[in-house]
Amino acid sequence: MPVNGVDHVNILTDDLEATASFYERVLGLTRSDNPTIAKGIAGYWMRDAAGHAIVHLVDRTTAPGRYDEYRPGQPTNALHHFALRCSGFAETVAMIEQLGLAHRVMEHPGLGLRQVFLVDPNAVNLELNFPGD
Repeated sequence: MPVNGVDHVNILTDDLEATASFYERVLGLTRSDNPTIAKGIAGYWMRDAAGHAIVHLVDRTTAPGRYDEYRPGQPTNALHHFALRCSGFAETVAMIEQLGLAHRVMEHPGLGLRQVFLVDPNAVNLELNFPGD
């Protein structure tokens, strides 16, 4: 079986609205209903401009017993970060700075790559890659 790419990232949160707002403001994703809501679990699917659900958000407090052992904001010891291929480096950095978010910029001229690193409200590390931008 060949793997064709990453389908989505699932993030548990105790503050669904703040997390969804972060992904809207910082990554320009659009929230849509999460089909698990019918099962009584609150959440959103954060979609890119093409409509692909890139980040799934789940309010773990609405799923008693299911995610009790998970604590957003605590290190997972397994997942360090997830990376997204992006465009619009200068605009993105300006927007992140305007929002007052802590971030780090790395430039790799030999690779034709610029990167921005930041952390979401749940302590999930994000790597935004801007190839050739």
